[in-house]
Amino acid sequence: MTDAIAGVLFDKDGVFVDFEKTWTPALKAIAADAADGDTSLEVRLLDVAGFDAGADTFSPGSIWAAGHTDDLVEVWMPLLNGMSPAALVEKVNTHCLQAASHPVFPRDEGHRIFSGLKQLDLVLGVATNDAAASAHATVTSFGLADMFDLVLGYDSVANPKPAGDPLLAFAGHTGIEPHRVMMVGDNAHDMQCGRAGGAGVCVGVLSGNSTRDQLEPLADHVIDDISHLQALLASLEH
Repeated sequence: MTDAIAGVLFDKDGVFVDFEKTWTPALKAIAADAADGDTSLEVRLLDVAGFDAGADTFSPGSIWAAGHTDDLVEVWMPLLNGMSPAALVEKVNTHCLQAASHPVFPRDEGHRIFSGLKQLDLVLGVATNDAAASAHATVTSFGLADMFDLVLGYDSVANPKPAGDPLLAFAGHTGIEPHRVMMVGDNAHDMQCGRAGGAGVCVGVLSGNSTRDQLEPLADHVIDDISHLQALLASLEH
């Protein structure tokens, strides 16, 4: 048995999807829809989701930056009257499915990065705290559907990130032992998922909304973005 990395499980947002360009306008639209014209409520909804109005961005590790739809619904429901949790889940997921996804890399470069990893005989997957339908739509729109053996959303597993279920689901689906899987993400939840699932290596990337100081205590390696992943894999072999 070899301990060489055989599979790589990627987070989506902040890794190959530009988090700020994609999800800041999306959550503003969701909050406006849920607030139904009440601007003070709209501001409050954004605030509890982790939006920093002064910086026009979401705080690392906040509900919207690292959580999933059910997390958002849990903190929003006490602020909303007359809306059921199921209706709010549907509203959020519909907006997410319709959101225009912006890539971290130009389409050709993104395809080249993942193609290069596939040429190393690595099995690739995606595990996101976005809904599975939205994740599949993004992967398809980016022309990457043939790159990934499995695309998991928060609703694909019993316990989404930071639990280890997504990594274990990927390992079970591919037949790769967890310690031969590399987890790649931009957030603490990704690193925690990797640790909980028994990943062999956890890699943080700085293309999302976490800083090096926030990732280094949790990750085995921190790189600028996934264009540096092949070089890191080569260094690990030696």
